[in-house]
Amino acid sequence: MSRIELPPTKSSLRKLKEDLAFAYEGYDLLNQKREILALEIVRKIGEIRRIETDFQQVLNELYAAYRNAAIDMGSDVITIQSCYETRSYFLHIDFTKLMGLRLPNIHINLKNPNPIFTLPQTTATYDETKEQSHKALLIVAEYATMTKSIIMLSRELKKVQRRVNALEKIFIPQHEESKKYITDRIEEMEREEVFVKKLIRQRQSG
Repeated sequence: MSRIELPPTKSSLRKLKEDLAFAYEGYDLLNQKREILALEIVRKIGEIRRIETDFQQVLNELYAAYRNAAIDMGSDVITIQSCYETRSYFLHIDFTKLMGLRLPNIHINLKNPNPIFTLPQTTATYDETKEQSHKALLIVAEYATMTKSIIMLSRELKKVQRRVNALEKIFIPQHEESKKYITDRIEEMEREEVFVKKLIRQRQSG
């Protein structure tokens, strides 16, 4: 590892020690942040697996309800009726702060407005299909929240890892080597100075 080119003086040594102390402190903090991010990613991956299981169950129930409604009303009638349904959900996003990141929380607020147009009387199976579709929307919002959070946390973890590697493999070794070089040079110059003074005194006394 190449060292930093600095004059072998006590001021340079003092600056190197200050930079190293700051680097070691930053290294420790980044390691702590890396560990927290990794744990949070693992936790959210566990959550998203649970959500996927719930989502699959809701989809199965939705498809079953749709099949029953299609038998009662006919698929064409359901398609036309659904086109005239007014929007019954509203999207809202707030944020949670974690390690300097603003992680999104996506919410869907369900409403039950009266449709502006209805075909001949719908059936209970049609209403059940609507209810199941609302459940699916809620889980989609939860899934989107977890997916986006994992992506953001993973990107931040990569940034932190690059900084840790830069400190561990480049910055700290270079500064440690420079500190050792300057320390050795200062000690060598001090020994030379002592030797010269001793030699001068011997000549003066002779």
